[in-house]
Amino acid sequence: MFKTLDRKLVAVLVCFALAMAAMFLFVMRELDMARNQELSQKLYRSLANQLVAEHVVSDEDSLDASRMQGVFDRLRVINPRIDVYLLAGDGKILASSVRTRVLREHVDLAPVKRFFDDSAELPILGDDPTETSRQRVFSAAPIQSPDGRRQYLYLVMRGLTSDSIADRIKSNHVIRKSLWVILWGVLFALIAAAIILRFITRPLRDLTEVMDKFEQSGLALPQGTAQLAPGKDRPDEIRQITSTFHTMADRIIEQMRALQRNDAMRRELIANVSHDLRTPLASVRGYLETLHVKAATLSEQERRNYTEIALKQSSALGHLVNELFELAKLDGDQPALLTEPFVLEDLVHDVLQQFELSARERRINLTAVAPHELPLVVADIGMIERVLRNLIDNALRHTPDGGNVTITLAADANGVTLEVADTGCGIAHKDLPRIFERFYRGDQSRGGEHNAGLGLAICKRILELHGAAISVSSRPGATVFGFALPCNTPVTA
Repeated sequence: MFKTLDRKLVAVLVCFALAMAAMFLFVMRELDMARNQELSQKLYRSLANQLVAEHVVSDEDSLDASRMQGVFDRLRVINPRIDVYLLAGDGKILASSVRTRVLREHVDLAPVKRFFDDSAELPILGDDPTETSRQRVFSAAPIQSPDGRRQYLYLVMRGLTSDSIADRIKSNHVIRKSLWVILWGVLFALIAAAIILRFITRPLRDLTEVMDKFEQSGLALPQGTAQLAPGKDRPDEIRQITSTFHTMADRIIEQMRALQRNDAMRRELIANVSHDLRTPLASVRGYLETLHVKAATLSEQERRNYTEIALKQSSALGHLVNELFELAKLDGDQPALLTEPFVLEDLVHDVLQQFELSARERRINLTAVAPHELPLVVADIGMIERVLRNLIDNALRHTPDGGNVTITLAADANGVTLEVADTGCGIAHKDLPRIFERFYRGDQSRGGEHNAGLGLAICKRILELHGAAISVSSRPGATVFGFALPCNTPVTA
């Protein structure tokens, strides 16, 4: 019944209203009783003095109880709602007009003496001898007996105030009308509060529904939740919670997609690594088994050929394992870059010398073009050397015999730009966005026999660590890879 927040709030308001109504009735009863007691005591303040003057004072030497009893009987006939007592100077009851049992023998005179003070605040309540703990409005007057003793005429007004709030409500039209007005006012306030609370908590209910759907759908943000986005005109707490939830949901979804992509890449990586390791291993094993089994029947030339093929496959296998270790190292904790200023042109010439022999054998023109003077660049020279080796090796593998591979250096406002161009068959347009992915080889016409598809991924990762990016453009007969490195000193135009 009270599962929703708005119902709980309405229940709390109802309980609060009932508690306030009970408190109001109690306070109203007390105030009404005090007001009536004050009015009654003011009205009958001088009654005791009048009774003493008219019925009690005499020239006799003493006021005995039997004579006073007759006076009390006459007073009771005049006003049966007033109980009259004759008190001694110490408060002891000497006589009374009460026919029922008197439960007190003494009356506390402190309220009586305070009553005689005209400046005392009314009402003043005194003891009711017919009850053990109740106090009532009274009137009193001192009596000076002929023998010098001080006595008091003590009048207790009974029935002047209603003991029951229900009786007073029944007997007072104004109170009844006021209570009905209050009751309808409280009921209207509760209905209005329930409507307002339901309106205020509506975004919270909608957010709860979206969160439930979000959980039930496997943490996929459900459609149709755009209306819950926080508006600029209502930046309240609920809208802020909604905005925070959407931000959190977007982040969770993005992280889950990233995890899914990483998981797919991991599976693809394992599959590709298994395939690329299995091929050279199977080849090496096959030729070694052939040498082992047929060693006696093979000629010297056949043994040499088998051994060369096994060594070539072993070299390819070692190259692949080294690339895997290098990529894993680059993908681990942020590698420390040993940056230093150096001449990029000198590094290019050093790397070109490593490929001159293989380029000459295939009649490939391997050249470097650079201006007369270049500024120093700041980078990790070992990692940049690896980038150059990978790019030049990639260009040589993709360039047919008799082609050209050109390394071009230029300085601009951003630093020194390096481009590696080849005259190969080019890269298909559909493969360009994915050539830097690991193990992606796309068009096999640009792949080599032992190309695992890790070289460009390693280049991209090294340049990312340097805060640089690698670019590529390609068309049939011309493919260009390029990147830029910052200078040691700014280049002036």
